Amino acid sequence: MISIAATFMLLVIAGAARADVDNLRFVGRNEVNRNHEMDAEIVGNRAFIACGFNQGAEAYDISNPANPRRTWLSNGPNCWRLRACGDTWLFAFCRREGVVLYDISDPDTVVRLGQYDPPGTREALEGGALVGSMLYTAAHQNGIYAIDFSNPASPQKTGVLSLEPSQAWNVETRDSFLFVANGRQGLTVVGLTGGMHVAARLDLPGCANDIVMNGGVAAMSLGAGGLAVVDVGRPHDPLLTDSIATEGCAWGIGNTGSLVICGSWRVLEAFDMSDPASIQRVGWDNTHTWAHGADLRDDSLIVVADWRGMSCYRLGPDAGPDIDVVPELVDFGEVSATRETTVVVRNTGSVALSVTQTVGPGGIAVAPQTYTVPPGDSQVLVVTASGSGQVRGVVRLRCNDADETLKTFRVYKNNTAYPQAGSVAPDFTLTGLDGREHSLSDYRGKVVYLAFGASW
Repeated sequence: MISIAATFMLLVIAGAARADVDNLRFVGRNEVNRNHEMDAEIVGNRAFIACGFNQGAEAYDISNPANPRRTWLSNGPNCWRLRACGDTWLFAFCRREGVVLYDISDPDTVVRLGQYDPPGTREALEGGALVGSMLYTAAHQNGIYAIDFSNPASPQKTGVLSLEPSQAWNVETRDSFLFVANGRQGLTVVGLTGGMHVAARLDLPGCANDIVMNGGVAAMSLGAGGLAVVDVGRPHDPLLTDSIATEGCAWGIGNTGSLVICGSWRVLEAFDMSDPASIQRVGWDNTHTWAHGADLRDDSLIVVADWRGMSCYRLGPDAGPDIDVVPELVDFGEVSATRETTVVVRNTGSVALSVTQTVGPGGIAVAPQTYTVPPGDSQVLVVTASGSGQVRGVVRLRCNDADETLKTFRVYKNNTAYPQAGSVAPDFTLTGLDGREHSLSDYRGKVVYLAFGASW
């Protein structure tokens, strides 16, 4: 929960982090699927999008990025990550349904060639890299699988390496080594000469879930840990050279040379790692919903899979107005009379931002309601909560930003759906690893540590 003091601190911190003009320009969007888009892969004038819920892989014609047009849909299985090999093969990693190989040599007629579907129900294939006809896949808790695709219609698993511990999310390859984004275990380097074997490990400050390469340098997304650059020129001795915080949870990344693009939930970010010892953020922009995977073409065209659709961006200043609201959630806690806080609206575009209407729920007042913000400047809004009623609502701002004509932030007051900051936690009972039931009230007055996890 966010107290008034904490809200102020967030504003100060976010304001410092967002002092630059965003330097990414929204171009166009397609929301025809609206179905949990997870990853993006650009091949020429086609963008392939992974859909994490039932509908599988998609293809979009991006020859006119202002109007991307869907040209193909696989209709399953659900797909978490994509890997294109040249302009001929596309691997779709389907988590519980293994990996599917498609022939994309004719962009207008995608052909399914074959599928490796592991027999177990706890074998999640998350990503991989091709060496010759051998696909080395990140099999999450099961380590690395070697799958022979020399006969695409009937791929066969020919080897397994248990990473012990293993949380393998994705794989890149260079020379005779695999570089594995291994979750909480950081980077794991696997040698291929003489059979798969662990050659080195490197702890990293986060959950390594994606990796891209530029020669002997690897960029790795670390979830809440941001982005890291690792020197892998000596594979047996990888070296963390720099890391940088991202605006959100860093998920899928893409690169062309030393330029890296990162989907960071509500923000798309661009980084320059030409100096591996000093990563520089060179651009960012708010995305339509939650940015996941992103890819970057060498002419600076960016495609991002953003949960409910796909969007195209380009590097360079936004030629129009661009609205940014910090914070995007305000919780007043308990209110009996009135309380107020502030929200900052910034214009990170190149021309004036005009907010023509501000509408909040009952019990919440916002001032001013209409205003103009010059390029690079900001407007402070005073948000006032009054009365003892409960509010769980949204403040809506209508403006002339072409890609976000309606911008919102959430507001809460006297909310009983979850505990308020400083209040006594509600009691609950859970079954422990010892098989016994434990109630929170049994440990009142003691420090209680809760660990949350998932089967994947």
